[in-house]
Amino acid sequence: MCCQIMSQAPISKPGFLLFPKQKSKPILCPSLSALVVYLKAVTFYSFTHSREHYRFYETSSFSEAKAKSLIKEAGNEFVLHNTWQLSRVYPSGLRTDSSNYNPQEFWNAGCQMVALNMQTAGLEMDLCDGLFRQNAGSGYVLKPDFLRDTQSSFHPERPISPFKAQTLLIQVISGQQLPKVGKTKEESIVDPLVRVEIFGVRQDTTRQETSYVENNGFNPYWGQTLCFRVLVPELALLRFVVKDYDWKSRNDFIGQYTLPWNCMQQGYRHIHLLSKDGISLHPASIFVHICTREGLEGVES
Repeated sequence: MCCQIMSQAPISKPGFLLFPKQKSKPILCPSLSALVVYLKAVTFYSFTHSREHYRFYETSSFSEAKAKSLIKEAGNEFVLHNTWQLSRVYPSGLRTDSSNYNPQEFWNAGCQMVALNMQTAGLEMDLCDGLFRQNAGSGYVLKPDFLRDTQSSFHPERPISPFKAQTLLIQVISGQQLPKVGKTKEESIVDPLVRVEIFGVRQDTTRQETSYVENNGFNPYWGQTLCFRVLVPELALLRFVVKDYDWKSRNDFIGQYTLPWNCMQQGYRHIHLLSKDGISLHPASIFVHICTREGLEGVES
């Protein structure tokens, strides 16, 4: 049970279906009957209360603040709770601008439904889109076995063995036909750099970047190798981001691509870039070489 991770857009208010009446008795349309929800919403009081009183087909909802608190204070209990019951996490009501939280920390605890404001593009939606690129984009992703094991000792804040640590080497070689981001002729000449970001458990979440190439968005060459240590690769997401260097202000976004660790292929690869809204920027891409090996030897923490 609860072996899949799902994502959905948050709904601010519950919806209701009104049925026509005949002789003061409701008539249920067969087509509407087929839409019956198979999960019953229940209030969460404690993990002990849930084990003693709730069933596997019942689900509890958590605000982002409550879920974060549970992960910090009782991370393993939350993981075990999510092996037999569904959990839904939703954004804070204070997010009046429809901003998003980072969904990764809730996936790390095995939460199955991590609701996002899908109308707001950015890092958080890149992670969501990246995670669900696997499994043919069906919207269902099998959780790692240690998040499905009812005897699991996994704690998302303190990951330990038997998880196999990995060393990741990414040689960022070159770029091809990167789009112009400025409005004027002078601004349209980009000075691109590549940032590789890892999202996973807290200890694995990091970023590194290349130096920038001056005035060349057509065929920039970097030839730089970035090295990462990854303790729990099963939960890791990789995000490749291309930026336009600007010494006067914040570097401008050019494109990105995000994918799960288990979808990453070793060897020489073209990373085809997407826009901030997730639209293809074809033919823009970066050319890289990817290599992984077990263990963390030779990798600085």
